[in-house]
Amino acid sequence: MSGTFDYILDKIDAADFSHTPFRHIEIKNFLSPEHFREIVSAPQIDTTGARDTAELIETLLGLGYRIITFPGCVTSKEDYLEWFAGQSTKKIHAATEGFGMVFRLVPPAGSFLEEFDTFFKSDALCELAYRKFGLSGAYYKDTGIQKYLHGYEISPHPDIRKKALTWMLNINPGADAERMNFHTHYVAFRPAWSFIQEFWRNNPDVERCWVPWDWCETRKQQVENNSIVFFAPSDDTMHAVRADYDHLPTQRTQYYGNLWYESVEGISYRPEFKSFLIKEGNDVSMRSRVRQTWVGTQLAKAKRRLERVSG
Repeated sequence: MSGTFDYILDKIDAADFSHTPFRHIEIKNFLSPEHFREIVSAPQIDTTGARDTAELIETLLGLGYRIITFPGCVTSKEDYLEWFAGQSTKKIHAATEGFGMVFRLVPPAGSFLEEFDTFFKSDALCELAYRKFGLSGAYYKDTGIQKYLHGYEISPHPDIRKKALTWMLNINPGADAERMNFHTHYVAFRPAWSFIQEFWRNNPDVERCWVPWDWCETRKQQVENNSIVFFAPSDDTMHAVRADYDHLPTQRTQYYGNLWYESVEGISYRPEFKSFLIKEGNDVSMRSRVRQTWVGTQLAKAKRRLERVSG
């Protein structure tokens, strides 16, 4: 690397935290103009000219991308193309309508993209970011250049407890990328559903989950190209994506990174969002009688605390 990207470490180290809608770092103009141009002009990033989606998939595979297992996505080309053509109504998750595919690049040996990828996997960057957020304990890395096709969707969620740190760098090659409908939403619970966040906070042995879009509201989006966001998942780090766009001229492209704790112990219950549907007749009500289950009892306690605070 020979110090090529050392200026990035300085930017991360000097960055201030933002707290809207949750604690995170956002750095705009992250890469130098020269480095950004070199990345987005690389043939593996600036992929254009496919006549249809099947050809696009084969083009990406030929450029060194591989289909990966990823939330909100399938790994079967056949299943995706069937859904894309409107011949399937399969759903990946009860809280979403999307049906996406994600590809991760294996950069060409000796290329600038390989040098860039190696830097983002380096201990220098990962340990700096880990310390910046005050994290501790053993972790492992999961990072890479990724492309997301139309249909990729993850509904609002804060990330599971095993995830220690995540970052997303926009390296979209399309000139109109900032106006396209595929950017990350940073969201917060609407008041009627805020008891769920309290429930997660007061029950660390319960895993967090995805929730429907209409339980939250968007507070900001990361649309700027060459911008990066870092955050350490917690009970309030709600974010979501719904990619609805024409992926033939250009694709949503990011350098995506996660640091995962080696182990997280004590998770005893993994409810899905339907466990939080507390009903009175046919209407959702925070003050209705809760089902007599363990999760219902815990939710009732969380709601009573919230009601005392709100008066």
